[in-house]
Amino acid sequence: MKGMPEKPLRLLVAIFAFILLVNCANAVVSVKPGERIQAAIDAAPLGEIIEISSGIYQECLVVDRSLVLKGISSEGAFPRVESENGPAITIKANGVILEGLGARSASGWTGDAGILVLSNDNIIRNNMASGSGNAGILLQMCSNNTLYGNVVQGNGKEGILLKNASRNRLENNEVSDNRYGCKLVASQENRILGNTLFQNRFEAINLQESHANLIEGNFAASSDGALVMDRSRDNIVRKNDFVGNEKGIYLSYLGTGKEVQSKGKGVVISYNSMSSSELVSSNNSIYENNLSNKNNARDDSFNNWDNGKVGNNYSDFNDPAEGCKGIKICDAQLSVSGGPSVDRYPQASPVSIPGRSTGYGGVALQLSGKSYLPGSKLFLNFTAPAGREVWVRMADAGEKDLQDDLYLGQNISGDVVLAAPQKEGSYLLLMHDENGAKVLSLPFNVTVPGLSATPATVYTCEKINVAFWGAFGQEDDWIGMYREGSSDVMARQMLGSRESGNAVFSAPDEGSYSFKMFAGGAALPLASSSAVGVKENAGHKVIAEPSQVAPGGTVTVTFWGAAPASVIGMYGMTRPDKFDLGKRSTGRQSCGSMVWRLPKAPGQYDFRLFQDDINRPLLAQSNVVTVS
Repeated sequence: MKGMPEKPLRLLVAIFAFILLVNCANAVVSVKPGERIQAAIDAAPLGEIIEISSGIYQECLVVDRSLVLKGISSEGAFPRVESENGPAITIKANGVILEGLGARSASGWTGDAGILVLSNDNIIRNNMASGSGNAGILLQMCSNNTLYGNVVQGNGKEGILLKNASRNRLENNEVSDNRYGCKLVASQENRILGNTLFQNRFEAINLQESHANLIEGNFAASSDGALVMDRSRDNIVRKNDFVGNEKGIYLSYLGTGKEVQSKGKGVVISYNSMSSSELVSSNNSIYENNLSNKNNARDDSFNNWDNGKVGNNYSDFNDPAEGCKGIKICDAQLSVSGGPSVDRYPQASPVSIPGRSTGYGGVALQLSGKSYLPGSKLFLNFTAPAGREVWVRMADAGEKDLQDDLYLGQNISGDVVLAAPQKEGSYLLLMHDENGAKVLSLPFNVTVPGLSATPATVYTCEKINVAFWGAFGQEDDWIGMYREGSSDVMARQMLGSRESGNAVFSAPDEGSYSFKMFAGGAALPLASSSAVGVKENAGHKVIAEPSQVAPGGTVTVTFWGAAPASVIGMYGMTRPDKFDLGKRSTGRQSCGSMVWRLPKAPGQYDFRLFQDDINRPLLAQSNVVTVS
C-alpha cells in the first residue's frame, strides 16, 4: 500500500494538533474530597477549569498560572480550603477566576489570609472567607482585581484588607463580625461599591494613607465606626447609609511635622489648639450620605462635605431653627466638629430637641427633660430677648396660672429652679412680656413612671413587649433587662427622648427576667416591671419581619432551635436549597436574631435554617418576604 503524500500528512497532523490544543484549553478537571487541588493546579495548562467538589481540603493552595477554580456546592455547602499555617489560597498569576470556594487560614500573621491575592486582573466572586486568624481576603501590591458577592465574616482582624493595592473593585460583598470590615492601607483608586458591612468590632471601613478611592452605596451598621479615614486624600464618599454605629464618618490628616498622640486604642489626631492656617487640606468629598449614629461626623482637616449642590443627612442636625423642614436643603450650613470644615447644604428631617423651645432673636426655654415626678425640681435654662423684659409662669394645659410670675429680665441667659406640680398632668411654662403678651411656651408633663412587661411567659428569643410611661424624655434615658436576683444588666435599650411607648426585648436563655427604667445618668431606677418567665424552646422556627420591604431594604430574621453548626440561607421563594442568595452562621446560638438586606430585584424571598453547612438538612423555613 502506498503511503500518504508528505505535505497532506503534515497538514493533517497540524489540524489535529490545533483541535487538540483548543480542546485542552477548554478542558475541565474535577477534584473530589481525598484528592489534592494543588496537584490539579500544577498539572493544568493555561485556561483550564478546575471544578472542586464539596468537602474540606487541608491545603495551602498556590495558583501560579491563569486558571478557573470553581467550587461545586453539594446540598448548598461550599468546598472549603483550610490551612493551619500560611494562606489557604494564594493567587500569584494574573487572570485567575476563583468562584464558589470557602477559605480559612488559622494563621494570625499579618501577611496571611483565607484568600491572598498578589497579582492582577483576577476575579474573586461568590466565595466565603471566614474564620481566619488574620484577614479573610488580602490584596497586596496588586491591581485591577474584582471582588464580587463574597461573604467575609468572623475573621480575627480584617474582613477585606488592601495593602499597596490600586484600581481594584469591591462590590456587593457581605462583611460582618470581623475586627475591621474593610481596610485600605496605602491603596489608591479603588472602588468600594454597594457592600454590606455590619457588626464589625472597630470600623466598618478604614482608610490609612489611601487616596483617590470611591466609596459609594455601602451600608454599614452596628460597628464602632462606619468610616474612618486617616491621612487620606482625594477620596469620594457618597450615597452611603451609615446607621446605628458609635461613629459615622471621622476624618483626620496629619501634616508634616505634626505630632501624633496615642490615647488608649488607636491614634487620635486633634487640631483644636491650632489656628486654621496650620490645618492641612486633604480634599476628600463627602456628600449624599445618610448618617444616623451616636456621633455622626468629625473632621480634623479641610474637606468638602457637599458637592456644591447637596450635602449629607445628619440625624443630629434637625432643629427647625436651622430651616430643616422635611427632606430638603437646610437654610443654615453645618459646622463639622473638629476643624473648619462645613457642610453648606445639609439635608435633615425635623426632630425636636427634648425639653427645648426657641423663638425669634435667640429667645429660648430649655428643660433637662420632658416629663417629671410630682413635686420634683425643674432646672430651667433661659435666654431672654434683647430690649424686652420678660417673665415666666407655670400654667396648666388651658394656660391657667399655677404659680406667681418669675422675673427673667432682658438680653440675658441664666438658670432658675422651679417646682413641678404635685398633680399628674400636662403643663406649660409661659414666657411673656410686661403687657402679658406670650413670647414663648414650653410644654412638659408630670407623671409617675411605670413599666409593664407582657406576656407573662414566653419561649427563648421570643418578643417581650415592655410598655413604659413617665420617662423623663432625655436622650440617654434607658430600659434594662435583668435576670431575677442579679444586678447586672443583660440588655438595654435607649428610649431616644420618648416619654412613653414600647420597647421590645428577648432572652436567649430560660429563666425569670424583669425590666427597669432609668433616667440618663441616674443610679436608681424610675420604675420596675413584674417578672417574665422564659422557657426553653425545643422546636425549630424562623420568622422574618417585616414581611414586605422596598428593594434593597432590611428585615430582622429571628430563629429558634438551631444546632451548633447551623446556618441560615436567603432564597428566592422557589429556589432549591442549594442555590442560596447568601448564608450566615447562627454563631452556635440555639436562638437569636440577625439583620439581612434583601435584593434590589422585586420578588418573593424566604429564609431557611439548616442543621449544618455541609449536608444542609432543613430545620425550618420562614414566612415569605415580598420586595416591591
